[in-house]
Amino acid sequence: RATGGDAFRGNQAALGEVIALRHMFWSFSNAMAHNPIPWANGAVLPNLDAALAYRTFMSEAYPRVIDTVRRVIASGLIYLPSSVRDFNNPEIDKYLAQYVRGSNDMGHIERIKIMKLLWDATGTEFGGRHALYELNYAGAPEEVRLQVLKGAERGGRLKAMEELVDTCMA
Repeated sequence: RATGGDAFRGNQAALGEVIALRHMFWSFSNAMAHNPIPWANGAVLPNLDAALAYRTFMSEAYPRVIDTVRRVIASGLIYLPSSVRDFNNPEIDKYLAQYVRGSNDMGHIERIKIMKLLWDATGTEFGGRHALYELNYAGAPEEVRLQVLKGAERGGRLKAMEELVDTCMA
């Protein structure tokens, strides 16, 4: 809404996808917490299937969200003032109010704050380090996927999946 891009169908669809990703990961978190695995002495562990699915797809979802922000916001992330001090300078602030104002009746200060927050998450050193962390925090992406496969083999789920295929083909 800050850039006026909310009026475009493609941007609306992209936002819908980001919201669906949020729902998916929230569902994984709920499944881990509300469908735990019994453990020793009455303790429980988070649901392993949900945890492994979360670990598998988070390394793909986070870069996808960053890419969506960059595509949808586009140049809105580029032309930003360098400092909050620019608001305190009347000569600069009047140009910011005129040329960097938001869409949908949003003032320039609110729009700039939103764009700065998005820039911090997607374009700064901090954002780059966080993206790298999300890619690798659970281990190498290939290893995470192998853990899902091995868990399905050990738990009998892979065999059950193969039996379902055999039943369908019979």
